[in-house]
Amino acid sequence: MKSKKLLAALGDLLDRKKSKKLEYRDELKALLAKLEKKEVQLQEKIPLEKNKHKLERLSKELEVVKVQHAKGMKTLRQLDVE
Repeated sequence: MKSKKLLAALGDLLDRKKSKKLEYRDELKALLAKLEKKEVQLQEKIPLEKNKHKLERLSKELEVVKVQHAKGMKTLRQLDVE
């Protein structure tokens, strides 16, 4: 192959990686938005709950959602830096 064809092939390969990265970032943003919505819903339910067992379950679920949201935000920041 000549150098122009090699450079074109390399450019196509890099663009695919970049487009995959952008697609992944967009999916991650959508999931983070859903997690944030779920977190708000759980925070609203907790003060209204009277049952002790349900309250514990909701608290644990809220904690998991918060941790996952934090992990997702960290990953998103790393993607934006690259």
